[in-house]
Amino acid sequence: MNNRRKMCSIVWNINNYSFCWLKNGEKLESPSFTAVGLKDTAWTLHLYPKGCTEDVKGYISIFLSRNQTDDGPNSVPLGFECSILSDDESTLIKRKFEGTFERGIANGILQFLEIGEVLRQKTDYLPKDRLKVRCKLWVDEEDLPQCTRIIAMTFIKIERISFLHVIEDFSSIEPNVKKTVQIPSLIIKENVFSSNVYITDNSCYEGRIMVEITSSNSKQILSICKLYLIDASGIKMKCKEADNRFDATIKDISKLSLPFTRKAILNRKSEYLPNDKLSLLYECSFSSKMEHSWIESITRDAALNQVNGDYLKSDLCNPVTELWVHPSAMDDLKTIYNNQILTDVELKTKTKSFPAHKIILCARSPVFKAMMTNNMKEKNTDYVHIDDLEDDTVQQLLLFLYSDKLTNLQWESVIKLYYAADKYRIEKLKSLCSFFLIDNLDTSTASELLLLADTHNDSSLQKVTENFILDHEEEVFDSQEWGKLIETNPQLVIKMMHLKYWRNN
Repeated sequence: MNNRRKMCSIVWNINNYSFCWLKNGEKLESPSFTAVGLKDTAWTLHLYPKGCTEDVKGYISIFLSRNQTDDGPNSVPLGFECSILSDDESTLIKRKFEGTFERGIANGILQFLEIGEVLRQKTDYLPKDRLKVRCKLWVDEEDLPQCTRIIAMTFIKIERISFLHVIEDFSSIEPNVKKTVQIPSLIIKENVFSSNVYITDNSCYEGRIMVEITSSNSKQILSICKLYLIDASGIKMKCKEADNRFDATIKDISKLSLPFTRKAILNRKSEYLPNDKLSLLYECSFSSKMEHSWIESITRDAALNQVNGDYLKSDLCNPVTELWVHPSAMDDLKTIYNNQILTDVELKTKTKSFPAHKIILCARSPVFKAMMTNNMKEKNTDYVHIDDLEDDTVQQLLLFLYSDKLTNLQWESVIKLYYAADKYRIEKLKSLCSFFLIDNLDTSTASELLLLADTHNDSSLQKVTENFILDHEEEVFDSQEWGKLIETNPQLVIKMMHLKYWRNN
């Protein structure tokens, strides 16, 4: 049977997925979404990375939940299909379900995907540590079919740190006396990481060297820890590695025992204790128990979808900017912008003028506010020259100011948007650009991102990029992009080499 159906497809990108801090029975939630044709109902996806109950803790569970309050009927018969997609959006696994949804009711699959399968095929399931979940929803209708495509994003916040802990006078340390070093966070203000090193006197672990790594922020969990012993020649030797990202109970790895005793170190003092100093290099990654989620785009387009074995092809539909049944304030502002209603200022590039509203520019950017409220020429001329930005960048900038959304993101366009966000101090836009750039960081783009972070004095972005470069130094230093950076910005390269030397020694 090939009924006409109204369909909605949401692709939910969960970035830094392996750092998800949730335990068995705890869930991630997608942004709430509504689409034309689904009887004015609102929905949320629930994903349980470690299973929703104790019985299925070895599986990922996925549920579709109807929101408690929406404008739809009390009961809606609905079919849905959940899939995990590869990086090119080919289907890796899918499950179907049909049922009747009342408000506040969730239905789904308890044993959607075995966690071990994800681990065995991380390259397919987690490219760039991103889980791509797609859910198709459909209802039978008599009128023409429609297809709505929604893109949703969730970023799990992580912080990576690398530091050296030098324990002086190691041979004379008393048992259980902690040697401490503290490292301030470059991302979260007033947050401090601490390393404590001490030697046990317990009869079972006599002379065992213990390490504790903690964060002053209770919302951060240590997810990965790699420890290296730096010998007298400056060579680093991996001595401990812990990773709890795929552990069902999120075991605590903040306290680790090194695989050698104090006696073993003292027996090789000339190798491991130059000047009676023990040097330990830490490479740690913390999950922040926080995530940022948003709807990136909503479009109506031509669709070829497979449901219950039937292929359904909709008529070609024109793109629309927003398909929420009840527009938000941002939706209305975007409509005003698109229709250029009552505009009172123009942003002028070298080739084009963009009508806008002073009140919006002032509300969203302190730089624009200063231009238009202080004794500056823009206050009286009703136009702002922005010759250093391209037309497409200004178009995307204005779209964000009016709608709080970004669409069709590409590396080069985001680089330009980051520059604009920094120039006009639009902090949310700058953060979103940083998230995108970090998420798409690879050995060919690392040089450009390092230069961008240095140029804009963005210490957080620079730290992440530096750590990436040092972790992939052979590939980065051998790339054409790095060769160009040597020619154009030798001082930045020298600074990076100093950092490499410090890390290795």
